[in-house]
Amino acid sequence: MLDSFRSNMKGIAFGIVILIAIVFAFSGIGSLSVSGSASDTAVTVNGEKVTELSVARAITGEKRRILRENEGLDPAVLTDELIRPQVVDQIIGRKLLTQAAKSSGMGVSSRSTSKILLGTPAFQGEDGRFDQDLYLYTIRNQGYTSGTFLEMLKGDMLVEQYVRGFIASGFSTESEIDLLASITEQKRDYYYLTLPLQASLDAIDLKEQQIEDYYQANKQRYQAAEQVVIDYIELSPGLFSATQTVAEEQVRARYEEQLETLESTTSRQAAHILLADPSDATLSEITEKLAAGESFEALAKEYSEDVGSADFGGDLGYTSGDTFPESFEAALEALQVGEVSAPVATDSGTHLIKLLDIQEQTIDFDSERGRIEQELITELTDVWLVEKLAKLKELSYNAESLSEIADDLQLTAQVSEPFTRAGATGISAESAVVQAAFSAEVFEDNYASEVLELGDDRYVVLKLNKAIPARQKALAEVKSTVIATLTNELARDSLATQGRELEAQVDSGEQVESVAKAEDLDWQVVLDAKRSTGGLNDEIKRFVFQLPATATADLVESFYTRSGDFVLVVLTDVEAGASSNLSPEQTASLSNAGVSSSGGRELQAVQASLLNNADIER
Repeated sequence: MLDSFRSNMKGIAFGIVILIAIVFAFSGIGSLSVSGSASDTAVTVNGEKVTELSVARAITGEKRRILRENEGLDPAVLTDELIRPQVVDQIIGRKLLTQAAKSSGMGVSSRSTSKILLGTPAFQGEDGRFDQDLYLYTIRNQGYTSGTFLEMLKGDMLVEQYVRGFIASGFSTESEIDLLASITEQKRDYYYLTLPLQASLDAIDLKEQQIEDYYQANKQRYQAAEQVVIDYIELSPGLFSATQTVAEEQVRARYEEQLETLESTTSRQAAHILLADPSDATLSEITEKLAAGESFEALAKEYSEDVGSADFGGDLGYTSGDTFPESFEAALEALQVGEVSAPVATDSGTHLIKLLDIQEQTIDFDSERGRIEQELITELTDVWLVEKLAKLKELSYNAESLSEIADDLQLTAQVSEPFTRAGATGISAESAVVQAAFSAEVFEDNYASEVLELGDDRYVVLKLNKAIPARQKALAEVKSTVIATLTNELARDSLATQGRELEAQVDSGEQVESVAKAEDLDWQVVLDAKRSTGGLNDEIKRFVFQLPATATADLVESFYTRSGDFVLVVLTDVEAGASSNLSPEQTASLSNAGVSSSGGRELQAVQASLLNNADIER
C-alpha cells in the first residue's frame, strides 16, 4: 500500500491516505479470517451476502444497548435466539437503504470517514488528539478490524445521507402549518380541585381485629417462598494469578528470548504544507511569512493542497521512519523539534515539513520487566485453569461431597446464603446457578451439578446443602406490612367515595370553587393555558389536554395522580390556535416539524417498498 502511495500521491488527499495506511499497518489485515459458522451466510439481500459474523456482532451490540438502557436486567434472559429475529430485520433494512443509496449515485469519501475518525472523542487520547492504539483497542473490543469498522462506518454515513435526503426534500403547506398551529397553540380554560390521599390515610384508625381479619383473608400473600442453600466450588483465574510470583531468573530468561524482536524506536510527529506544482514566488511567500512569525498551522490551512491534513494544521501524525517517502523521512529526521525544512520534492509535489514532536521508546530489562512478569503469570494461569477445570469436571461427576473435591484440588468449598427461585446476591445472583440449584438433578436427586460456565473464565459446580420448604409467615412477622397495605386500601376506597360525591355535586351544576370551599379543599382556575405554558401542574395540564375538544358544555372529569391524590377537573373553554399569531421563529419551527414528519412518512413508505420488492434469502 505504501509503495502505491509513494508513486501515486499526486492530486490525492495525502494526509488521509497516510491515516488509512497507518490504520491498516497497525491492524495487519483489513478483515477477519473466519471459519465455520462465522463465515457462513446468514441472509442474502438482493444477492448481497450478510455473514453470520456480522449478525453475531450486531446481536452483541444490541445486547449491550438493552443492558445499558435497562439497569439491573439479567443478561441471561437476552438469549441470541430472542434477539436474533429483530437484529436480522434491522440488518436487512439497513442493507436495503445502503443499496438504494448506492443506486442513486451516492457515496462516501475517505476524507469524510477520516474526519469522523479523527473527531471521535472515544478515539482521542488525553491530549485531545487521535490515538491510534486507543482506536484499535476500542474497535477490536467490539469485534471489528480496521477494514470491517471502516466498512461499517461508510455504510452508516451512506444511510444517513440517504435518509437526510428525504427530510431535506420535504415541505409543509400553509394548511398543514395551520393545522399544527391549531393544536400546538390551542388554549384551554379549566378549574380543578384536589382531594389529597394523605388526609384519608391519616383518618384510618385500624383495630386489631381488622388486622387479624385482613391477614386471614389474604394469607396467601404472606408466604415465605421455597429456598435452598448450596455448597459450591468456584474456579477462576484470579484465584491463582493473585497469589503467584515469578522468579527473577525466569523473567530475565524470557527477556533474553525476546530481545531480538524488541527494538527501541524513535517516532516523529510531522506536519507539512503540500504544494502540487508551486512557483518560486509561492514558496518564497510562505517562507517569508514563516520567518516573520506566522504560524505553520495557519499557513497550512491557507496554502496546503493536502485536503486531508490542511484543516488540522498540516498534522500527519507520527512515523517511525518508514511511513513517508524516503526524501520526506530524511528531511524530517534532520530537523529539530519546531524547525521547518527547506522544500522537499516527492512524487506528490513539494513539501515544507515541520517536526512537531519526538517520542523515544527505549527497550531495556527494567522497562519490560512488568510486561514479562504478567505474561509469565498469564501463561501459568492458563495451564493451571485448564488442569483444574478438567479435574473438577472429572471429580464432581456423581460426587458425594464437594468439600473432598475442594481439598483434592486445593480450592475452597463455600456455602451460599439461602435463596429463592428469584435468586439473591453473591453466587445466587447468577441465573445459571439458580436454575441448576432448583433443577431436578440437584434439588430432587441430590446430585452435583455439571460444571457451569459463568463467563470471563469463571466456573462453578454446586450441590444441594439443604432445602427450606415454603411456609406460611405468622402475623407477627408481617404485621407492619399488613397494616400498611390495609391502611392504603381503606384510604383509597374512602378517597374514591369522596371523589364520586364531589364529582356528582359539580355534575349537578355546583361550581368547583364553592364545592372546594365547603370541603376546605385546594382549588385552582387556569386561563389561556397552552401545552407549552410553564408554571402549571404538568400532570394536571397533561390530563386536561388529553380531554376531547369537541364538547359544547363544561366537561367534568377526574383522575388519580401518581401520588394517589384525586383531582376533579372542569374544562370550560377550548380555543384553537391560529398560525397568524405565530412569530416568524415559531412558524419556521412548525414548518420544520411538518417537514420532518412528512419526510419520515415518505421514508417509511420507501422502506416498505424496498422490502416488498427485495429478493431476500434467510
